Amino acid sequence: MFSRAFVVLFIAMFVAMAGVGMVSPLLPVYVRDDLGGPAVGVALSFSGLAIAQIISAPFAGSFGDRYGLKPFIVGGFAIYALGAFGYLFANTWEMVVFFRVLSGFGAAGVFPMTLAYIGRLAPPGREGSYMGGFTVAQVTGFGLGPLLGGGIRDAFNSETAFATMGIMLAGTALLTLLWLPPKPGLASLDGIEEPSLPWSQIVRRRAVQGAVLFMTLMSLGWGAAYSFIAIFVTSEEGLGLDSALFVGILLSLRQLTNAALQPITGRLADRVDRVKLVSIGLVLMAVGTGLIPLVPDTTIEVGPVPLAVFLLLTVVISGVGESLAMPAQQAVFVTLGRVVGMGSLMGLNNMGNSVGFLFGSLVGAAVVSSMGLGAVFIFAAVLLLGGMFIYVAIMRSAARELEQAAEAARRAEALEAERNAEALENARAEAAV
Repeated sequence: MFSRAFVVLFIAMFVAMAGVGMVSPLLPVYVRDDLGGPAVGVALSFSGLAIAQIISAPFAGSFGDRYGLKPFIVGGFAIYALGAFGYLFANTWEMVVFFRVLSGFGAAGVFPMTLAYIGRLAPPGREGSYMGGFTVAQVTGFGLGPLLGGGIRDAFNSETAFATMGIMLAGTALLTLLWLPPKPGLASLDGIEEPSLPWSQIVRRRAVQGAVLFMTLMSLGWGAAYSFIAIFVTSEEGLGLDSALFVGILLSLRQLTNAALQPITGRLADRVDRVKLVSIGLVLMAVGTGLIPLVPDTTIEVGPVPLAVFLLLTVVISGVGESLAMPAQQAVFVTLGRVVGMGSLMGLNNMGNSVGFLFGSLVGAAVVSSMGLGAVFIFAAVLLLGGMFIYVAIMRSAARELEQAAEAARRAEALEAERNAEALENARAEAAV
């Protein structure tokens, strides 16, 4: 599994997710306090990345299937880095939003294309192991990013954090340019290396609809609940703890719990019914999220940091749920991608994630305004739990599609093995001559 391509993309994804995590919490504060931006500027500085990905990710995925993944990965990192450096020269909130949106177009090339590349590396039957191992880079980067960005800002300033992010991304663009092989190289159905079906055929498939629904549900729950977790911790309506560090610990703990379990749950996804794993994961995420306003506010002091013990437990429950659901669902994406177009499907994956996060944040804000802070966590839990039943119903009705896709992958692997054996025999014959 740990080929040169896998390791290069693992590093690249870690850097990309750390970059998102580094500046996402900093930009709204920078726009409001340093540039005097209005509320709409604060909102767009946070959501501009998602808006750009919603627009461009599906098209980037389709082009990647047709013209190759590597140019979009390298170009995406370069554009992403340009956006990060742009914050250094942005002296108005409108310019910050512009560079945030520009970064989103770069991210639309990076995230779906790297997942599509790893999907093509994964042999049939080991999709869960590959995607679970790779997802460690995603969740660890996103988990450590806020700590890294916040630490740099506190030690220096926001501009130093932006420059650090830009240097990291530019270096990763160079790394992928020099070291990433042009193609993963696994044959697909009927010997076509990179299938790309029309959008009208892709979106009609029930399995595709269910897979995208999962990504939308998960990010809806995250966007609705975790956009307000910091306010819940620090406000009198919530816990009333004056500790930004504890907020960072909460956000990182969920991601690091997920990352730590990914290698195990990834292998599990190759042995157990993947739809069951996803449904169990969604239930655990719903339970962990819904308990946030209900658990006792028991607090202990660890040095200068107050820790709400039961709140930490709810975050761990959600992290375990994510670790079960994510590799299983990514494995489903890979299985389907081999017959409809890996890049196209991962583009839809990215779009669903961005749509869910954006609308989750907006709807969550409406719930807080009308029903109070605690209600947003119950609302997110109901979304996750109700969506789980819809997801299971769709995926069960798509069982035949998944079986056909898995069979196509097995035929493709056999074809690739036959070609490799033939090439080896020819090489031996030439050497003998």
